[in-house]
Amino acid sequence: METFQNQVIWYGDFVEWSPLSPALTPLDFLWGHIKGQVYATPPPTLQDLRRRITDACASITPAIFHNVQQEIQSRVQMCIVETESILSNINK
Repeated sequence: METFQNQVIWYGDFVEWSPLSPALTPLDFLWGHIKGQVYATPPPTLQDLRRRITDACASITPAIFHNVQQEIQSRVQMCIVETESILSNINK
């Protein structure tokens, strides 16, 4: 569990999402990049936390957007494959 100013910000458990999960938004992928920069070390103050978030958002490059696009396309393809598998089992 991670806290910031006595508030829980993360419980430390990773969830393996199903390929059919609706969590395919670009913001889900970008948050991983931003969070990694913001929490590389614990921010000592709320003001520092805000500054880090602003700096992390400003550091997003076209290459990062390209990686996000590729990751989304990969996840969409996994959804298609999983859906085809489910449908083929239903039709048997």
